[in-house]
Amino acid sequence: MERIKGFEREVENKMNVSEFKQRELAFLHKDRTLPPLRGYQITNSKNLTELQKILKISILPYNQYVTIATYSTLPRLPINPKQHWSKFKEWVKTRDQTITSIDFMLDFDTTATLNGIIKAWVDVTLAKTMLKTLIGKDTQYLTTWFSGQKGFHILGKCKIGSNWGQTAQEIITKQKDIALQLSLLCPSIDTTIYDTARLRKLLGSYVYSDGFGKTRVIPIANERAFTELLIGLKTNNINNYFENKEITRINYIKLKL
Repeated sequence: MERIKGFEREVENKMNVSEFKQRELAFLHKDRTLPPLRGYQITNSKNLTELQKILKISILPYNQYVTIATYSTLPRLPINPKQHWSKFKEWVKTRDQTITSIDFMLDFDTTATLNGIIKAWVDVTLAKTMLKTLIGKDTQYLTTWFSGQKGFHILGKCKIGSNWGQTAQEIITKQKDIALQLSLLCPSIDTTIYDTARLRKLLGSYVYSDGFGKTRVIPIANERAFTELLIGLKTNNINNYFENKEITRINYIKLKL
């Protein structure tokens, strides 16, 4: 019994940075050849596995996403596809009014190759330096994650009504302006998708990558971690690098007790 409890704690620890509470959960097929599944919610990591079984996608190559928006209220929509889709479209009309915070997100995409990942990391490193000028002290709250396939995400949180903006749309507009400024020197940054319903991969989740096989969304805090990532990508099929990777938060803010 103790061994089982220990295993459960280990699983929970590996998922302790997955953020899905009060967010819409979505599943997108890796090749987009099967329809997307959107408008779901879960309360803990165990529910994720159960939901995938209910949706009959547990053995299919669907990647897991959440909205960058956090909502004050999120309806529990029916599982039945026809009922679910109609209710989802109703909720979409009013969801922006319930957003309480929205992720700061910069997406760096190249190709799912080692050379592509290296190019993206060069841009990430330069962007983090430039962000110190563009957003000041807020850079200390940003974290960097390998997206599981073609690049990296720089993530943070923006509360509605903060200095970032009074509405979710104002915050998104500000983020796009920052991305456009960075794109002059960081060509891998994505400047195309900026809206309040934007999705990002679930932190710690598995990713089906044509270039690297089955990977995970993992934190990359520094050059040492990046070097380990490159080695892991080369040897993943041999040593299960991503399977054995422990996921922990990577910001450097110390809590004052």
